[in-house]
Amino acid sequence: MAALSDSLIVLEVVMAMAVAQFFGFTHGCWSGCPSACPPGVQYQVGGSVWSIPPSPHYYTNWSSSQSFRTGDSLRFGFETGNNDVIQVTKQEYESCTACNPLKVLNNGPAIVPLTEKGVYYFISNFSNYCALGLKVSVKVRDCPQQSPPTPLPSPSPLPAPPSSSPVPSPRASGGSNSPVPSPNYGYPPEAAAPSHDKSMASALSRFRRGSFETLFGWAFELCLVVFAIL
Repeated sequence: MAALSDSLIVLEVVMAMAVAQFFGFTHGCWSGCPSACPPGVQYQVGGSVWSIPPSPHYYTNWSSSQSFRTGDSLRFGFETGNNDVIQVTKQEYESCTACNPLKVLNNGPAIVPLTEKGVYYFISNFSNYCALGLKVSVKVRDCPQQSPPTPLPSPSPLPAPPSSSPVPSPRASGGSNSPVPSPNYGYPPEAAAPSHDKSMASALSRFRRGSFETLFGWAFELCLVVFAIL
């Protein structure tokens, strides 16, 4: 029973440590693990083809309604030879000029990856399309970087199980060296008696029986003597 109790104590300690480590890990991830950046999205500029808009602020309104992040891309839908896309600075964007273009895309459809955060400016340098509202600015936000998870604390060593005291033997607990009596198992007292007691009892019985026979013989002989005298 003592060994079983010690094993149960050690098992409870191991289970408690496993539960604590589990909740510590999940709590750390729930509170500290950063959200992963979603896969890059490709946006169709304006939601349609890259062409003269129905209103001067059409592309500005479309851009402000989107949420661009690094890893996304822009798709300018147009036919080669009928339009173009020029990436310019803010000054040239506002003035609809392309004297010092940052990027020129003449083949359509044109795909522009958004690799860095910041504001991108695009215009059409085809005819007077820019003055008619064919330009767009895109604000790109940085995708949150993933930081390494917080390391879990090392588990504490298991406590040593309590030592069990030896069970005293009946000889030691009694304080004497007297032998333990043998059980009687339901037999008569004579059957459970030692062998030397049995011998003494048998001898006494024979002595009693012999004495009786001797007295009887003496009485019989005395009677014969009396009858002979008479």
